[in-house]
Amino acid sequence: MAFPSPDTSSVATLMASTDAVSDVLVALHLRVQQATSAACTVLLELAADTGLLHPTSGRGLDHLAVDPWCTDEVSRAFASAVLATGRPRPISPITETCPTLARQLKTPAAYLAPVRFAGDPLGLLVLGLSELTPPLAWAGAVSDCAAGFALVLTAARLRHDLALQTDVGALVGALGQDRSPTLSAERLRAFCTGVARVFAAEAVELWRHDRDRQLLHLMAQSVQSRPGQVTSIDAGDADGLVSAALRRQNSSVVSRDSQGAYALPRHTATVPLRGRRRALGVLVVDGLRLGPGDAVRLLPHCDALGRQLAALLESTHLLDDVIRARRELENTFDSMRDPLVVCAFDGHILRANEAFARLAGQTRGSLKSRRLSELVDPTLGLWLDRAMYDAQDRDRRSQTTEHRDERTGTILHVSVAPLAARQDLAAGFVVLLRDVTEESRLESERAALRERLAQSETLGHLIAGIAHELNNPLQAVTGHVELVRRTRRLGPEADSQLALVHREADRAARIVRNLLLLAGSGRIVSHPVSVNAAVRRALANRRAAWRAAGIRVSHDLDSALPRVAGDALLLQQAILNVLLNAEQALGDRGGRIEIRTALDPARRRVEVRVLDDGQGIPADVLPHVFDPFFTTKEAGRGLGLALVLRIAHEHGGDVEVRPVPTGGTEFLLYLPVPPVIK
Repeated sequence: MAFPSPDTSSVATLMASTDAVSDVLVALHLRVQQATSAACTVLLELAADTGLLHPTSGRGLDHLAVDPWCTDEVSRAFASAVLATGRPRPISPITETCPTLARQLKTPAAYLAPVRFAGDPLGLLVLGLSELTPPLAWAGAVSDCAAGFALVLTAARLRHDLALQTDVGALVGALGQDRSPTLSAERLRAFCTGVARVFAAEAVELWRHDRDRQLLHLMAQSVQSRPGQVTSIDAGDADGLVSAALRRQNSSVVSRDSQGAYALPRHTATVPLRGRRRALGVLVVDGLRLGPGDAVRLLPHCDALGRQLAALLESTHLLDDVIRARRELENTFDSMRDPLVVCAFDGHILRANEAFARLAGQTRGSLKSRRLSELVDPTLGLWLDRAMYDAQDRDRRSQTTEHRDERTGTILHVSVAPLAARQDLAAGFVVLLRDVTEESRLESERAALRERLAQSETLGHLIAGIAHELNNPLQAVTGHVELVRRTRRLGPEADSQLALVHREADRAARIVRNLLLLAGSGRIVSHPVSVNAAVRRALANRRAAWRAAGIRVSHDLDSALPRVAGDALLLQQAILNVLLNAEQALGDRGGRIEIRTALDPARRRVEVRVLDDGQGIPADVLPHVFDPFFTTKEAGRGLGLALVLRIAHEHGGDVEVRPVPTGGTEFLLYLPVPPVIK
């Protein structure tokens, strides 16, 4: 009985009538059996990765295992010859020439037909025959059926590849569809679940590479996390599945196990995610059920998925870096205390910080697109317009000026600098306005202080010279007066007059000694000095005068006060001068004076505080109280407090004066406590 040849057009018609590849394969096997009266037919597909032939469909066999066929030397030689030449090969008797194939087919004869498409071998069509009698009238029909098998296999693979490629693209597209700068854990988990569905995998994991700490962190997975699950892996582990995949350029598939002859083995695919300059992570697709040759066909899809996912992750990281850098730049821009403005070429404001908005008396929202020159002092506005025009020259030099705002009295240091863009082209201008009013005031004060110091130094030299010249004749006067008085040859009236001369000459000598000390010509010989003793002697010197003037004096002296290194008489004089100043501040109305001593252990210094409840020192006088010859008293010489400051400095200390909030003045004299007093 003859059967029509299943040409490619009839096979195409059959494929168009159904989406099930298995139905088409069953129909082709039936046609082969009808054309040849074969006891069984088997389609062996060639695995491109191993070169082995695996049975994928058949008819007339008790069972069809997934183990490869034609693995023995003889059968492999027959199969290789058919695949290489593309010509069918009859085998009879099969039991003698190829016993392994005979046991699998359980027939005395066999016929091997090549299955090829576009010249490429796809596998073999094997027929088990009861006998093999030439001529083979059905050989042409078998070749046509083999061509039909090739068409079915190729179409099925193309359809599978197209569907897989479409699904992979859809997954990556869905992951990045909202263009968010960050990928949430929920979206990544949904992506892993989608990959597991598309690849028919048991589980999918996404690992992120932490380049700084050289670790791989589990970002997301398709299955629920388990207690004790590892979430971090050493990226340098050469034996680890995930860490090893990180260093590869392409995807790879490893076999995990096999569950019997009738089940497809499970595989794990690792997909490295590589950016342009660094490794981003690894996608692990676990529990894949792959048939013969499926791994080779799967790898290109894994690589495509890896490239798309890596591009999305890298763009997300870059966008996140850009947003973070922009946020940091904006925070820096807004946190600057000095007014800062970014302008276009025509002088219109593009961006301004809060400091400039306060300076202009505007809100930041109202500043945009306003001309900068309209928001500042007119004189400064003219200079800004000219500076921006000049800065457009090729050299694009910065322009600076110092401007005094007559409205507010502030002094501004203004700079205009071109804002560089690509190809060294200016995109606008950056204008910085820095308030230097306080700096200018301090500089003026420093200049005045330098001048005063120079004058003081000159005056000190002059005073020292005069004092030295006066000291000798004064000593001679006091000496001769004392000598004349001791002779007792003068009457009482003359003796009284000489006593007056001696007293005034001695007073003049003390003034000269103070001038020498003030000029720095004195020499202090340091000895251990009790500050409390110096205070008591100063108090005793003025106690009678205070009692007569109705001045109440209280003292609180620290009994544990350490000694300081210095001159006891000079320290007594300094304390006495401060007390005299407090006494003079109280005047005739009486009042109260407090004196305290204490130790500041943190600064290792002894402090002497003198407070009075007088009228206080006017604010304009306060900076000059220690100036030599400065006085507000009609009978004052202006040397008392200047001498206190000089004595304090000679002892390594200092003096401070400040008004008391409740009224009066406080003087603070502090002296250092040396580790060892020599």
